[in-house]
Amino acid sequence: MKKTNEGESQRARNEGAEPVSDIVDNRREKLVDTIGRILDSTESARFAVGYFFVSGLIAVQEKLEDVKELRLLIGNTSNRETIEQMAEGYRRLEMVAGAAEEQLYQKGAEARRLAGLAAREVGDSLEVMDQTDEGEELVRTLVRLIEEGRLKVRVYTRGRLHSKAYIFDYEPDGRFEKGIAVVGSSNFTLSGISHNTELNVVVHGNDNHAQLGAWFEELWDEAEEFDASLMEEMQRSWAVAPVTPYDVYMKTLYALVRDRLEGEERARVAVGSEITDQLADFQRVAFRQAVGMIEERGGAFVSDVVGLGKSYIGAAIVGHFERTERARPLIVCPKPLVEMWERYNEVYQLNARVLSMSMLRESGEGAVGSLLDDVRYRDRDFVLVDESHNFRNRDIQRYQLLEEFLSSGKKCCFLTATPRNKSAWDIYNQIKLFHQDDVTDLPIDPPNLREYFRLVERGERDLPELLGNILLRRTRNHILRWYGRDSETGKPVDPSRFNEYLGGARKAYVLVDGRRQFFPKRRLETVSYSIEAAYAGIYDELRGYLGSAREPGAEPPDDELTYARYGLWRYVLPAKRDQEPYVTLRRAGFNLRGLIRVLLFKRFESSVHAFRETVRRLLRAHRSFLAALEEGIVPAGEEAEGILIGSDPDEETQVMDALRAVSGKYAAEDFRLDLLKEHIRRDLGLLEKILSLVEPIRPENDAKLKRLKEKLAEEPLRSGKRLIFTQYADTARYLPENLNPGGKRDDVDVIFSGDKSKVRAVGRFAPKANPEYRFQPGDSELSMLIATDVLAEGLNMQDCDKIVNYDLHWNPVRLIQRFGRIDRIGSEHGEIFGFNFLPETGIEENLGLGEILRERIREIQATIGEDAAILEPGEKLNQEAMYAIYERDEAKFEGYEEDEGDLTDLGEAVELFRQLRDEDPEEFERIASLRDGIRAGKRSDEKGIYVFCQAGNYRQLYLLDEDGGVVSRDLRQVLKAVSCERAEPALPVPAGYNPAVMRVKERFEREVRERRAERENRRSRNRGQRYVRRELQVLFAGTEDAALRERINALERPFGGPLVSAVERRLNGLQRGGVKGEELLRELEGIYFRYRMYETASRPSTHREEDDTPRIVCSEALK
Repeated sequence: MKKTNEGESQRARNEGAEPVSDIVDNRREKLVDTIGRILDSTESARFAVGYFFVSGLIAVQEKLEDVKELRLLIGNTSNRETIEQMAEGYRRLEMVAGAAEEQLYQKGAEARRLAGLAAREVGDSLEVMDQTDEGEELVRTLVRLIEEGRLKVRVYTRGRLHSKAYIFDYEPDGRFEKGIAVVGSSNFTLSGISHNTELNVVVHGNDNHAQLGAWFEELWDEAEEFDASLMEEMQRSWAVAPVTPYDVYMKTLYALVRDRLEGEERARVAVGSEITDQLADFQRVAFRQAVGMIEERGGAFVSDVVGLGKSYIGAAIVGHFERTERARPLIVCPKPLVEMWERYNEVYQLNARVLSMSMLRESGEGAVGSLLDDVRYRDRDFVLVDESHNFRNRDIQRYQLLEEFLSSGKKCCFLTATPRNKSAWDIYNQIKLFHQDDVTDLPIDPPNLREYFRLVERGERDLPELLGNILLRRTRNHILRWYGRDSETGKPVDPSRFNEYLGGARKAYVLVDGRRQFFPKRRLETVSYSIEAAYAGIYDELRGYLGSAREPGAEPPDDELTYARYGLWRYVLPAKRDQEPYVTLRRAGFNLRGLIRVLLFKRFESSVHAFRETVRRLLRAHRSFLAALEEGIVPAGEEAEGILIGSDPDEETQVMDALRAVSGKYAAEDFRLDLLKEHIRRDLGLLEKILSLVEPIRPENDAKLKRLKEKLAEEPLRSGKRLIFTQYADTARYLPENLNPGGKRDDVDVIFSGDKSKVRAVGRFAPKANPEYRFQPGDSELSMLIATDVLAEGLNMQDCDKIVNYDLHWNPVRLIQRFGRIDRIGSEHGEIFGFNFLPETGIEENLGLGEILRERIREIQATIGEDAAILEPGEKLNQEAMYAIYERDEAKFEGYEEDEGDLTDLGEAVELFRQLRDEDPEEFERIASLRDGIRAGKRSDEKGIYVFCQAGNYRQLYLLDEDGGVVSRDLRQVLKAVSCERAEPALPVPAGYNPAVMRVKERFEREVRERRAERENRRSRNRGQRYVRRELQVLFAGTEDAALRERINALERPFGGPLVSAVERRLNGLQRGGVKGEELLRELEGIYFRYRMYETASRPSTHREEDDTPRIVCSEALK
């Protein structure tokens, strides 16, 4: 009794050093407070905990200064799979026992491996730790305690350390008790000792203290040393690591492109094939990166400039998914490329179906009205779209049919050198084919594609931030810089000295099939001719009949065409104009009228023959139309298709879409028929007069044709291969008839539509570039090929080094595409030539080239006027480009091809790290291993702070001024601010830096919460969904049939969540049709199976589950 009383009195003397109650309920009394009070009178302490985070020591760090020794025994936090979890998985007790025995008697190497994983866990905890002054001081204190030998840490690797015990040894000050302990549920984490609902018990008594001490010592002896690992992790952490501005810059770049690099690494293990083995290094890299993007995002663009082998890369991608995932590919391409893809399909065994995108329509010969219903295509589950920019318009049939087919989440690869023609919405529409939900986990802010593109349109966001995740684009200069070799030394080009190659001081090549491949130098030549002479002195009179730019609705004079046949809305009675179908007719009719006018004007310049044939067709169409009017019928669209015979593909598609929009027969009583007939008769009279004027002009009087013959008789066009391009089939027919009369020469051919085999024509013209082509009996090699733009995309014709562009170029897009046929990998020519015809009038003969161009531009603008607004981007007048083309400014012309390079600003960073990984793996690993949170100070003209925050795959770069205001979040501007050379000296961060960084992190955390809320809330149901839900509820309430109710319940979930656009349109149609009851149920079941809504759960996820804990990647004080 005496000892007990003595112990109680001793405890009473130390009141305040021990807990008031032996039960420590974290809800009422924090364990951290209990530990703090006990540490005041503690000489040494031993903590055994399952989980340890450095942040757990923040609340007691001041007390640690007075403790002579602290030993931490921590659990192997990386060993996530507990014995109990293994039991549930295996359901076999003997396996559980075996697993437990393996952990108990594990080998040393395994113990060290687990200790290493535990170190990484500690490192992770330091990375997400708040960068406060207290946290920084704690890490520095722990480093010092380890150095002084006062802090010792070991990790227990023999199974899971589930027990938690905090054992305190008192100073030898005469007290009866040698120490005290706390055991319970709290881990040594900030939440475990202060916030969680935990329960712990204070253990008194020397016997208890001794037993707990013995238990601890036994485990301590079995544990692995961890002091050095912990020290290393803390020394590499943000609070201690000596970091340079260069490290911060490289850490930033690496974090931005890490996914691309890792995707490429995953694809390195892809099964080899004939086509992947044939790829050049730069093509193989694009293949790997694209495969990684497709696996990660469900789709990707390969958008290298023309001539770099996108088709081969695409074929390798198709082959990869066919081999590794047993995919059944579908290749959708322009009609001229079908034969090429059929050949690739056979040669490389792609197991694909090839479909011309022109067949994606609801009616007509060969039409594929629905891919989902066609047995040839419905089971195809990987889709490659070549020249995908043809799907930039959501309002055309082919887009909607492909969108419907892709609604179940098929993986896609899009090939296009021009993903953006007119605006950013071109890219949005293509993305929406494989990412049909606007809500996204792509790392953009806001996490909604439509909202993001609206901000891009307003200049408040940049496309590279988005496209770096789904698009690859390299130019020729990019390829030479990162994959080129010096022509003299054969060594890789030094990217930092690439200006020497740009300036021409040095030359570089790439290796293709083991051969040196130089990119040819482009040479532009202008060929002037008199268009007045071509039209026998009546050019101005004819152009006057075509009309001039006028205000919309203005009445043309009697000597100008009214184009009444194609502007019918102008003749609708005022009382009917605001009613359908005339509201649609107004919009579509305006487009059609303008397109026909521009079409006629461009054929006028192309050739006398093309203009004459077009006028003949217009006469036939107008006579038929007038006859219909006399019968009281107002037709629109049907017979007008004949005008388009021989149009170039882009023009034909655009005009046909306009024709379809106005097709139908309208009520004659709704029109001002007398005025319409009057204008049709006037146009008939003018067309007949025009035809009478041009009818007598013969080829021998055609000044443009004469000029072509003269150039073909001169070098360099006199020898070698010549490829002559024109937009129009009429001109294409006309040229060989006069260049090779009677077809006497067998080395000249022409191709302008599907009536000839493009593979045969291209194979005969460029056999070196197409070695798989086998000459047929009677075939001869071609030296001259005349073609429309059916040959302008995707074909290899690099045997040739000279193209002739017979028509005036309004825009560089078409010329770039044509040059791409001969400026390709595999060309053996040092230079390639482009001869461009430029018309001039008699009064311009003595003017300089610039003045002639200004006159042509003025003439075009005066003639087409407001109609220019309806042209496709590639056909619109680009004055600057015209000067570059015709004034032979090759550098500026090539710049138009480089313009799209800014779509993915991070492409250079990817190449930088790819090269570093191959050439200096130690430096690459050093940068890749830099811990999150690192910081440095850097000298800068603009004072402020830079902070890079990330949560999951969402990241934001902030550039702030000295007052904490956001200067920019633009990727390019921020990277420019932090970029530096390796030798840039590090400056200390200023006082108050940690609070400034934390304010940015708190802002970022709010954004992350908002993004999460938006993704979880998704979007509200549209009107079709609301209608369906309401009608299904009515049907459910009105029946007692259990089977019927079960069918209704089965549809509630799939139709209640987010829907793809194709399904939304179907539901809206059901609402408009008032479909109800069991008929509605049957329709919904049909939609469910048609669009494979049951596959939604297995489609490539655009909302990945991952650790989205906000963290600071790096930061920098700009001083």
